[in-house]
Amino acid sequence: MALTLQNLISEVPGVALTGDPSLAISAVTADSREAGPGVLFVAVRGTGGDGHRFVDQAIAAGSPAVVVEDSFTDEIPAGATAVRCPNSRAVPALVARALHGAPDRNLWTVAITGTNGKTTTAFLVQELLRSLHGPCGLLGTIRYDDGDTVQDAPLTTPGGPVFYNFLGRMVQNNCRSVAMELSSHALDQQRTAGLGLDVAVMTNLGRDHLDYHADMGEYLAAKARIMEFLHAGEVGVGTGLPGALVLNVGDAHLAKLDTGDKRVIRYCAVPNAGVEAELTVTAAELSLTGTRLKVMWQNREWKIESPLVGRFNVENLTAALATGLGLGLEPEECAQALAGVDQVPGRLERIVLPSGAIAVVDYAHTHDALAAVLTACEELTDQRLLLVFGCGGDRDRGKRALMAEVAAAGSDRVWITSDNPRSEDPQAICADIVAGYEAVANPRAAGCEVVVDRTAAIEAALVDAREGDIVIVAGKGHEDYQIVGDQVLDLDDRRIVREWVAGQGTNETETR
Repeated sequence: MALTLQNLISEVPGVALTGDPSLAISAVTADSREAGPGVLFVAVRGTGGDGHRFVDQAIAAGSPAVVVEDSFTDEIPAGATAVRCPNSRAVPALVARALHGAPDRNLWTVAITGTNGKTTTAFLVQELLRSLHGPCGLLGTIRYDDGDTVQDAPLTTPGGPVFYNFLGRMVQNNCRSVAMELSSHALDQQRTAGLGLDVAVMTNLGRDHLDYHADMGEYLAAKARIMEFLHAGEVGVGTGLPGALVLNVGDAHLAKLDTGDKRVIRYCAVPNAGVEAELTVTAAELSLTGTRLKVMWQNREWKIESPLVGRFNVENLTAALATGLGLGLEPEECAQALAGVDQVPGRLERIVLPSGAIAVVDYAHTHDALAAVLTACEELTDQRLLLVFGCGGDRDRGKRALMAEVAAAGSDRVWITSDNPRSEDPQAICADIVAGYEAVANPRAAGCEVVVDRTAAIEAALVDAREGDIVIVAGKGHEDYQIVGDQVLDLDDRRIVREWVAGQGTNETETR
């Protein structure tokens, strides 16, 4: 759909237009390689470069107009229309939203942010809304689902033009709602500018992405921006209430968060925690076959049964339930809908081994997430925990020692291996992890072995496993690739486990 330039920039604050305001614009981009006839090019100053360097290139490619910041002093080529504004970061999303007819207004919108739990909570919310409200789209770390087609996700939260294109497609495909993961990068970079949310979920805050954010305070501030998207209009099923913030007050960082005048549904997933919350878990029964909860809401108690396992899934289930309650859905119906989610790809995904042990593949790639996985597995067996993990290259190096400490204290045997080394030497990354491991005075783990080849490391742990043991393969989860240098290699932890099982002459089965 084409709109005039004047219409498209009406929502952008502080703009000054030089040239033709009636130009027809059919698309918007911040990538000069996508510039062309009918495409508005927005020059954005980003962490990887400055789009203002490519203004001439975009105009030469045929873009009828460009958006630049007020500080840009270069001369705009003759005949081109220019829009100036104080900050261009939000412009691609704002223009894309207008081009797609503000699709978020035609959907129930739920967005989840947090260090851990975003993906599982988004899957749970999608199932809940699909069961109780009709077709529901999904945008997240694993996949994008527009209600008609499903594709692998290159980013947790795509840039504004792609983001609103997907929301527009969801509306066209008769979706009635969407569950989204919003990363701290996306919130900081305003990839979803203009979005109106019915429910914003904040799951927790742990150390991550400090290669991007200066410190934990800045990281929390980026996450907290999700509150800005809550709209004031009535949400859900006859609630008569504005958008709701669903907040995990069992997390120390979030419990102290200033929520201003927002409508807040506080939840706590830890029984008898002594925390003030509207939704609380009063009892939790965990096993390798599933999770059984008792929850309290508005002085009513009822049960939730789920095939998902592990202590952290108690938090994820409670967050999803609070989302449904924030939309005015009935508690019993929400509980029934949540029971429909079986396994989430690469999130505590279980595979039975011929020895009677269980392999668990999980995306845990921070020390908090790894500790949560080990704690969850500790509660599911009285035998050994065997851990295979590594750390990514070109990322926060401070995580390496922290993850090593968690591994030493929380598992019985450790294999340190390669994750996504990127431009770093995988052997050097492993050495950093080993140094952190060796700094632990009295490690629980009986041994620590470095096997840089990830496939070989996983297979070594599987060979060592005995009946009742749990082999935890952490770090990559659903990913089916490994980034080494500038190469993207085929590698899938789940496939490695399943092929090893098949090679033992036994058909593997997933634990249900």
